[in-house]
Amino acid sequence: MSQTAPKLITGMGAALVDLFADIDDAGLQALGSPKASMSLVDAERSVAMRENLHVHTQRAGGSAANTIAGLAALGQETGFIGKIGDDALGALFSDSMTDLGVRFPVTPLDAEAHPTGHCLVLVTPDAERTMHTVLGASVTTAPEDLNNDLLAQTGLIFAEGYIWDAEPGRAAFTQAARQVRAQGGQAAFSLADAYCVDRHRAAFHRLLTEDIDIVLANLAEAHALFETDNFDEVIAGMRGLDLLGVVTMSAEGAMVIDHDTVERVPAVAVDDVQDLTGAGDQFAAGFFAGLVNGQTPAQAAGIGVVMASEVIRHFGPRPQSDLAALMQRHGLSL
Repeated sequence: MSQTAPKLITGMGAALVDLFADIDDAGLQALGSPKASMSLVDAERSVAMRENLHVHTQRAGGSAANTIAGLAALGQETGFIGKIGDDALGALFSDSMTDLGVRFPVTPLDAEAHPTGHCLVLVTPDAERTMHTVLGASVTTAPEDLNNDLLAQTGLIFAEGYIWDAEPGRAAFTQAARQVRAQGGQAAFSLADAYCVDRHRAAFHRLLTEDIDIVLANLAEAHALFETDNFDEVIAGMRGLDLLGVVTMSAEGAMVIDHDTVERVPAVAVDDVQDLTGAGDQFAAGFFAGLVNGQTPAQAAGIGVVMASEVIRHFGPRPQSDLAALMQRHGLSL
């Protein structure tokens, strides 16, 4: 990123509300849902799944939105691009962003035709989460929804891989990324999940080669992107893309692949894991915050693993702790 680029970070992705319910492995198997996957379902399917489940928590979510919320909690100036309906879930989502000071220039859609999207998150006893997403209004983001004032002040823009499930979203992010890069900023991309990579592998390779400076993936997503189980081949593939790549590996920490440099960043041990929802999103928040504030990629990844360790200690995908105190305990600063 150029020295004169602004530090505002803008995310683009699905504006969703997460609905949490507990389930055992047998129940998950009966639903036919692969553990730890994200499946797109229609509203009728979501209603049917919830008939025999107890939704105990409703929280604003969405991968990129969770990252933006984490960045805002770190004191970072942020913006978000996404669509909601004019319904109760839309109000919940909007309030969750604006209460954090996130810039969210949006005109809600008629919820009769485009209700606010939601994600039914089924949490098994091992704290793994399996997601079933009703896209609703979130799938309608298009180039005409871009806010020029927001983009002009953005130094880093990023999107989640799920945005590639809708053509207007692809066009919007590509246009926004090119604008931010043209003014000296950077564009980043998170691969979302391995099934998303399988759906869009060729398109992702084109995007990463042409329009992206930074890519974030977990181990399964990285294996899917390069169609290999060999991590040395993943490293070679990242180098071939000629960008900054980060691969998160749960308890094994993260691997930072910065062109010819490869560094492993250890994880923070957590004995009381409650819910893995949002771990990758909050890693991204810490990582992006570190980068725009002058940290090296490995140092930024260190902030990311601390953020991930915080969010898995409680239910929900967004931070709940005093992050300044948390960073101080780990000898970190922004």
